[in-house]
Amino acid sequence: MKTINQLRQEYIDSKMGEQTHLDWFDALFTTIKDDLRSGDIHKAQKLADIGQYLAQDFQHYSEDELAGLIAEKEGL
Repeated sequence: MKTINQLRQEYIDSKMGEQTHLDWFDALFTTIKDDLRSGDIHKAQKLADIGQYLAQDFQHYSEDELAGLIAEKEGL
């Protein structure tokens, strides 16, 4: 069984990872907005495609993490 400190550290690590992902999204969408303002539609579309991929990847990662936490809880 994990100690409370181990659980806290895992939660902190998870939140730090989420913060990194959100920083990526912020930079990506800021760049897309800038490209749209400057008329670079093709580049904005490519960046939007990357954003969609990252969002889907983050969703799958979060779903897996949640499923693991639920399984861990049920196993206690």
